[in-house]
Amino acid sequence: MTAVNTGISQTFGYVVGAAGTAAARAVGRQLGIEIRIDEEKARPATEALPWLMFGISGLSWLRNLRAQTEIAGLMEARPIRSREHMVGVVGGLALTAGLVSVGRGINSIATNLSSALKPVMPAPVAAAIGAGATATGTAFVLDKVVYRRLLEWLSKTAQETNAKLLPGRVRPVEPERSGSTASFEDWSTLGAKGQAVVSDGPRAVDIEEATGKPALTPIRAYAGWREGRDLEETAAAVVAELHRTGGFDREVLLVLTTTGTGWLQEWSASSVEFLTGGNCALASMQYTYLPSGVAFIADRISPVLAARALLAAIEEELEQRPPERRPKLLVGGESLGALGGTKAFEGLEDMIGRVDGAVWSGLPRFAEFWESLVPFRRRGTPEIAPVIDDGRHVRFATRPEDLVTDVTGVPYGAWDSPRIVVAQHASDPVVWWSPDLLWRKPDWAKEKAGSDVSRSLQWQPWVTFWQVASDMPQSVSVPGGHGHRYVEDMLQYWAAVLGQDPLTDYSTIAQAIRRTIVPNFA
Repeated sequence: MTAVNTGISQTFGYVVGAAGTAAARAVGRQLGIEIRIDEEKARPATEALPWLMFGISGLSWLRNLRAQTEIAGLMEARPIRSREHMVGVVGGLALTAGLVSVGRGINSIATNLSSALKPVMPAPVAAAIGAGATATGTAFVLDKVVYRRLLEWLSKTAQETNAKLLPGRVRPVEPERSGSTASFEDWSTLGAKGQAVVSDGPRAVDIEEATGKPALTPIRAYAGWREGRDLEETAAAVVAELHRTGGFDREVLLVLTTTGTGWLQEWSASSVEFLTGGNCALASMQYTYLPSGVAFIADRISPVLAARALLAAIEEELEQRPPERRPKLLVGGESLGALGGTKAFEGLEDMIGRVDGAVWSGLPRFAEFWESLVPFRRRGTPEIAPVIDDGRHVRFATRPEDLVTDVTGVPYGAWDSPRIVVAQHASDPVVWWSPDLLWRKPDWAKEKAGSDVSRSLQWQPWVTFWQVASDMPQSVSVPGGHGHRYVEDMLQYWAAVLGQDPLTDYSTIAQAIRRTIVPNFA
């Protein structure tokens, strides 16, 4: 990722410099201005310039390495070794050379085409046609050959991965789980991540051991993506599983929107199951087998449609039951799941009117729900921990303590039901990346308010966009509580939504959840 960010940023700098030079020459020609420099007098500067640039680059590299070490310390992660960093920089130089070579090749094609046309038409027209034809051809190749072929390969790979059983997963024997012998949904149709959802998680004995109280085995109703079955039919399959297992008779019904591949945040699901003594049912469904990163680019509508379909199907069933026999309806999702899940509602008021609580983690800042709230935060509170309507219903949190006291140190007042938590780490690039980073400095970059964000952070056009983007893949590999890793804190977030004290010591339950999570998937 260092190589990618370095290569793209250097190429941008080269393009800016080349474009500026070309523009200056064009203006000079139009004005009849020509600047000449005595080569003999300029030789000392010419010879010194490469060494000066080399020194600046070396100092920049050392400064960057120190910043990386600082960030690793803030995030309690392993520092990046200088050798690893140097390999990334060298790789970035190679990428720059390749991109510049490709750019020069494209420019050469446009120039030659323009030259071939000049004998039969005015020079400006020939130049415009040459540039336009080359740009069109390049766009066609990038779209039809590179982009589409890449998507086809990724899709094929994802489909093959979806059909493979993940390590440590077995078909559940409990009738409370989809995919069991009692289920309407066959084990083989759930997809790899769906099989993990119904295989993982606590049973009654796990909850009883951690809490010391009688417990039920939590229900997990799940339907996988199938060829020829639309989202409404998949949602109906989940509802059928809830009826079969008695999910509508449990105290809490938790509806989680998956990310790409059908993955669910196990800490979110297990937290509710332990906190309710297993008296709950989980409902979820797969809408694609594409990885989240690919779906994030190529298909952002499916998670929205899936969330709407499942929520509508469940609400229709709940309306047919008397109010006293309806379970509490909780909703949630992480990352792409949060993006789709929040868009199933028209806004905060709609969400408050339809559910009994929600936890959204890692919600991208360009999500409509985020953008409808954060710009109207209380004056003096930062983007990373905004205060909305004095925390009456919705509270943003970078850590559990933010649910009780806002970032300015002022205790919140009463927290009315339904309670909604938006968990967003200051160091989570998935939250803070957005297209407008290319040209606009966001408030979070000005405020530098995050406890695990370097104070040396500086926004630069284009560069920061790619820096944050290149952080995304590694943001799931850092310790919990940082980056895109929402783990133990989910216990406290869901406890608050359920009306419990979020600052209670939940370490015993956290240890129990860790024991139920398959190694390397925590």
